[in-house]
Amino acid sequence: MTLVIAHRGASAYAPENTLRAFELAVRQGADMCELDVQRTADGVLVVFHDDTTDRWEAQGRPVAHCTLADLRRLNIGGERVATLAEVCAFARERGIQLNVEIKGVGIGGEVVRLLRNERVIDQVLISSFWPAALAEVAAVAPDLPRACLMGIPTFRPDVRLRESWPFLDLKKAGVVAWHPAYQIPLLDHILPLVRRAGYRVNVWTVNDPEEMRRFVMLGADGIITDVPDVLRCVLKQT
Repeated sequence: MTLVIAHRGASAYAPENTLRAFELAVRQGADMCELDVQRTADGVLVVFHDDTTDRWEAQGRPVAHCTLADLRRLNIGGERVATLAEVCAFARERGIQLNVEIKGVGIGGEVVRLLRNERVIDQVLISSFWPAALAEVAAVAPDLPRACLMGIPTFRPDVRLRESWPFLDLKKAGVVAWHPAYQIPLLDHILPLVRRAGYRVNVWTVNDPEEMRRFVMLGADGIITDVPDVLRCVLKQT
């Protein structure tokens, strides 16, 4: 059965990466919540996607230069920025799985330690666009499942080749899963081959019901979506 993976929570209906979005995702039948993690200037792991605060305040600042208190003052659609520890407590209480995307290099070990301390390590899949971040996780938790994210908007032939034939990168990273953007060329052809090679495939970010049906029929192990309720309905009809 294809997993319903809520992209930054039920982010079509609630402010992304907030506890409200994750709570709504659970109510809409999500199997897993995807979220983004980075570190503040005072060393706190927070759930926040963008590199800067531009979307949330007039004078945007790099997140890495903000303290937790700075980020807590942002108005995220009526919600506040959550820490990774808070989301872990929520996941532990609700029994929801987490797809933790690490947004950069240098925090992999810290993320693993927090997941262990919060007792959710068995509910987690780690993903990243950064091979070095995945390596950091593997160094301290080799058995923690990891996934390679791919799907960068570019015309560079080397990137297009890597994304359309990911086997070497997947093997080198020692991951269990591939997370391709649904727009990757030839994905319909390569997805079954990647699964046949023993990797799980979770496609992002799919919001159109017809696209959802297509990937379900192709055998996607999971679909990452802003609208988990729509995907749950599609799965019931398929």
